[in-house]
Amino acid sequence: MLRVHDWERAWRTLPLVLLGAATLIAAADPSVPWRDRGVTAALAAAVAGWHWWMVLAHPGWPERVLAPMACYFGGLLALAWTLSSRHPAYALLVLACFPTAFAVLPGRYSYLGVAATALVAVGGPAALLDAGSPWPGVLALTGAALAAFIGWSIRALEAEVERRRAANRALESANRELEGANLRLVRLGEENAELQGRLLAAARRTGVAGERGRLAREIHDTVAQGLAGIVMQLEAAEEAVGDADAVRRRLAAARSLARESLTEVRRSLDGLRPGPLVETRLPEALSALVTGWSATHELPATLTVTGTARLLHPEVEVTVYRAVQEALANVARHARAGKTGVTLSYMEDVVVADVRDDGVGFDPAGAGGGGFGLTAMRQRVVRLAGSAEVESAPGQGTAVSVTVPAIPAEAGREEP
Repeated sequence: MLRVHDWERAWRTLPLVLLGAATLIAAADPSVPWRDRGVTAALAAAVAGWHWWMVLAHPGWPERVLAPMACYFGGLLALAWTLSSRHPAYALLVLACFPTAFAVLPGRYSYLGVAATALVAVGGPAALLDAGSPWPGVLALTGAALAAFIGWSIRALEAEVERRRAANRALESANRELEGANLRLVRLGEENAELQGRLLAAARRTGVAGERGRLAREIHDTVAQGLAGIVMQLEAAEEAVGDADAVRRRLAAARSLARESLTEVRRSLDGLRPGPLVETRLPEALSALVTGWSATHELPATLTVTGTARLLHPEVEVTVYRAVQEALANVARHARAGKTGVTLSYMEDVVVADVRDDGVGFDPAGAGGGGFGLTAMRQRVVRLAGSAEVESAPGQGTAVSVTVPAIPAEAGREEP
């Protein structure tokens, strides 16, 4: 299948082909003297050299540079007219000038070249001015119109071919870009798979560490606090050895703490909620906790609930419950308080638990912010994007305030 540049080469070579054919015909004509044949051959050679130099030797000039191409075409027409006047076979060269006008002259100038060629084809201006016969003019106009139409058709065809070539180039470029994008996507997929593997490994390590932390907090909130309470009750029983009733009460309290601790350990190992929250809401669970703590440690303690109580996400309720439990345990161990107050406040977007005592207090900075219990409390609260604050001073009691988002129960029912 011929390409556009193949057609261009064919049109630019056509004058030489027809010139060679006409020269062979003229050279073989016995009616022409040898001397005239030589002159004609010399003129034909001049045409061939002229065409080679102006068109074939400078392929960037045709259809692009007007001045040299106009000079070339004018010289070609003059030589073609001269040769056709010496021998009729060179009419082939004149006919070759029609397509050559479109092959070398840029834009609209090619139609002027066609008109000039038609004028030479009918014998020059003198033939048109001959009043005796109108046919030369008719032939000139018909030839020019036909050549112009053929040339316009060829140019339109070439333009369409070039447009399709450009579209094909654009399509090929798009295909190459698409292939490159596909390769990039494959590489990104491989990198993403590798990254996901790393993330899974990191999540697995984080999960292990988180589970260890959870178990440590649960053990502290159950076993450690229960054992601490049992030890305190046994020590109190030793001190009241002369009072049989007091000893029985302390031993009963120690037995009750041991049973509760055992139950909590089992629930913690199963990953369940604290026992008091299984069947009741948070305010009732805290009320039972405060009442039981007050009876166990024989210290006055009250619970105040403000705002509209509502069912919250299990993780929120567990965090608040454990925070109050830890704060009360610290009061029993360290505060030597006369009374303790617990406040549970339901607000629009947060729930706040405050535990205040009138004990001896301490210096939070000097104490390093508390032991493992306070650290575990803060870790629980931070997991829910909450905050835990401890305010205290020697001789002025202690206040522990925990604030967590009031996430509704509908947001999920995952167990802590």
